[in-house]
Amino acid sequence: MKLHRKLFWLLVFLLPVQLGRHFWPQSSLLLGIRIDYLSPTLFLTDLLVFLILLLWLLEVLKNFKKRFLINLNKQITPRLFFFLTVFIFLALTSFLARNQTASFLKLLKIIEFTLLAFYIFKNKISLRDVYLPLSLAVCYSSLMAMAQFIKQGSLNGFFWFLGERTFDIGTPGIAKAIIKGRLILRPYAIFPHPNTLAGFLLISLILVFPFLKRFFRWFTFSLAMLAIILSFSRSVWLVLFLLLFILIVFLKNKKLKISFFSLNSLFFTVFLFFGYRFSTSEAFWQRLQLMQSAFLMGKTFPLSGIGLNNFIVYLPEFWPLVGFTYYFQPVHNIYLLVLAELGFLGFFLFLWFLFLVLKKILMISFSKERVIFLLAFLTILFLGFFDHYWLTLQQTQLLLVLLLGLIWSSKTEPGDLSLN
Repeated sequence: MKLHRKLFWLLVFLLPVQLGRHFWPQSSLLLGIRIDYLSPTLFLTDLLVFLILLLWLLEVLKNFKKRFLINLNKQITPRLFFFLTVFIFLALTSFLARNQTASFLKLLKIIEFTLLAFYIFKNKISLRDVYLPLSLAVCYSSLMAMAQFIKQGSLNGFFWFLGERTFDIGTPGIAKAIIKGRLILRPYAIFPHPNTLAGFLLISLILVFPFLKRFFRWFTFSLAMLAIILSFSRSVWLVLFLLLFILIVFLKNKKLKISFFSLNSLFFTVFLFFGYRFSTSEAFWQRLQLMQSAFLMGKTFPLSGIGLNNFIVYLPEFWPLVGFTYYFQPVHNIYLLVLAELGFLGFFLFLWFLFLVLKKILMISFSKERVIFLLAFLTILFLGFFDHYWLTLQQTQLLLVLLLGLIWSSKTEPGDLSLN
C-alpha cells in the first residue's frame, strides 16, 4: 500500500481527535473575549491532510503523462467551472467581511477539504477501504464517553494528547442534563460538545454497520448506542428513532425486527417522557434568538452576506433586535448560517450543491452503497436544522468531507448526468 493511502487510513482512525494548536491574534477577540470559532487553529488532522496531499501530488508529478492530463481535464472541466465560480464568490465575500482574517482562514479550510474530497475521488477510495478505521474510531470515542459519564468529569492524563479538555460538572459553560432536578454531566469524549459526539457516532455507525462482521458489528453498535444515549442529544435521538423504525419496516429477519422494535420503544419512551427535561428553557430561547439574528443578517446583507465565519462578529449588533443572549455561538442551523454569511446567492448555491450530491447518490450503481449514502446524507441534512457542527467543527467537517468524497468516487449507472 502506498504511503499516502496508509496516512489516509490513519486520518480516518484519528477523525475524532481534536488535538491542535490555537492562536489568538486580535481578530480572534470579540468584546475582549477569546472566541474559539475565530481562533486560527492547526489540528493534528490538518497536518495529516497536508502530508497526504503532498505525497499524492509528488506521486502524480512523478507519473505525469500528457494523456493523463488530457483525461483529467475531460473529467473535471464541469466540476472545475462550478467550484471556481463558488471560490471566486467566497473570495469576494471574504474581501467584504468585517473580520477578513477569520473569513479567509475559513476559505482556506474549505479549499483544504475540497482537495481532500478530490483526493478520495481520484484514488477511488470506497467504504470498504475505510470502514475498519472508522469503526475503531467509533469504539474508542464511545468508550471515552462512557468513562467520562461514570466519572462525571474528564479522564485527563494521556487523553490530553488526543485533545480532551479538562472539565467536570462545575466547569462554567459545560453541557449538562437535568434529570429529576439533578445536574448530570453530558460526556464529550474528545469532541467540542456532546451533540457533536452524538452526530459523529450516528453517521459513522450508518457507514460502517453493514460491513462489520458479527461480533464486532454488535460490539460497535452497542458502544455507539450507549454513548449516544448518554450524550442526551435529542436531535440525534429523534433521527435514530426514525432510522430504527425504517429498519423494522424493511428487515426480513424476525429476531432483528424484535430487537430493533424493543430498542426503538425504549428510545420513544425516554424521548417522549423525559426529553423536554434534559435542558432548561433558557437554551431554547438562546437558539431561537440566534435563528432570528441569522435571518436578520441575511435580510440586511442579501447579496454578499456578512462573510465566512463572521456570524459571531456581527452578533452583538443584532442582539438588541431579538433579545439579549450573551451566547457567542454560530446559529444552530446550517441553512440559516449559510444564509447569514453568504446571503441569498450563496444560500441558493449551497442548495444547488446539495441537490447535485443527492442526484449523484441516486445514480450509484450498487444498491447497498446507494442506501447507506442516502441515509447518511439525509441524516446530516436533517441534523443541520438543529445544529451547526457539520459546517463549523473540525471532526464533523472531516466526516462530511469523507462522506462526500466517497459518494463522488462511487460507480454510477450509465447515463449519469451529474458532475462526475
